[in-house]
Amino acid sequence: MSWKLMRWPLLVVAVAAAVLLSGNQTPTQQASCPSLATLFGIVLGMLIVTTAIHALVTVTQSELVHAGRISSWCSTSSWRRFFLIATGALWTGATLLLDIVLWAWVYHHVGAIHDFETSLYFSGITFTTVGYGDVTLAKCWQLLSVGEAVNGVLMAGWSTAQLIFLVQRMMRISRHIDEVESH
Repeated sequence: MSWKLMRWPLLVVAVAAAVLLSGNQTPTQQASCPSLATLFGIVLGMLIVTTAIHALVTVTQSELVHAGRISSWCSTSSWRRFFLIATGALWTGATLLLDIVLWAWVYHHVGAIHDFETSLYFSGITFTTVGYGDVTLAKCWQLLSVGEAVNGVLMAGWSTAQLIFLVQRMMRISRHIDEVESH
């Protein structure tokens, strides 16, 4: 079966896994201390979800920049290559922001942080490994933040590689244009 047919079902399964592994608490419930297995399950679920999301974006961007029509379109103008690189960077940034929002939802959903705005802030500083320390989790939830930081480092590295690939592809198109023009 091709990747194009598999990517949406895989994404749905990954999101469902994260929701199921995150527990059944609602934000209004008092957060009780989870077991180590529960924390591991939440982190594993989020690793699966964010990996599936980034894989989907990577494959889609890769297929787009290798499509003949896109290559032809980019070969006519450096501004078009600039536009494609900028669009790829924005798309990648949006993907990282989605990861942060999903982690914030988990913190809020399991009751580790009771208001979503604080949850979003904490997730952002944890995912990016800034870690100001002005918002902290209860001791029994702290391993979640370790999992998110590891996830953030992995996804940031992946996103950097993805953008480098996109820039290299545009440079190859530009170099090919120069070679054709010089002959």
